[in-house]
Amino acid sequence: MSQRREIPLSELHRHTGEEFFTSDWLAIDAEHLSAFATASYLDAEHADLTASKNNPLGATLVDGFLLTSLLTMFHFNNSPVRGEGIYGFNYGLDRVRYTLPVFIGQNIRCVATIAEVTPRPDGTVLVTTDNTIEVEGEEKPAMVARWLSLFATREDGTNVER
Repeated sequence: MSQRREIPLSELHRHTGEEFFTSDWLAIDAEHLSAFATASYLDAEHADLTASKNNPLGATLVDGFLLTSLLTMFHFNNSPVRGEGIYGFNYGLDRVRYTLPVFIGQNIRCVATIAEVTPRPDGTVLVTTDNTIEVEGEEKPAMVARWLSLFATREDGTNVER
């Protein structure tokens, strides 16, 4: 893994507009694509896959929602936010666009930028990141996504909106 910097959550707002992280390259493999299909009920037992089988790009095309789900792993492994008892909740996505197909065997990485940091009255911090999934050797990105994460602490449990 790449060398990571550390940023206390209380100072994250000072880094708005800056790169949050750039991940290492990750090779997408058939096993993970298959596991994703099973986990999302995209298998013959639960869905008619005729349209997917007739896909003109072929069976090695990586599902866009798999790319989106990889944001979790990229952020878990690369986020510079540090501090005792901090936890980030998925707060949602404002915009996701799939701009280039990805195929099994290609390497991808995530480049994340801090778009906005908003401290909230309940003690939580809403962090918005702009995420670009790059494909090694390609100029155009595979995906761009604006992701919102709600960071909270475990101090007494009262600062987490339910």
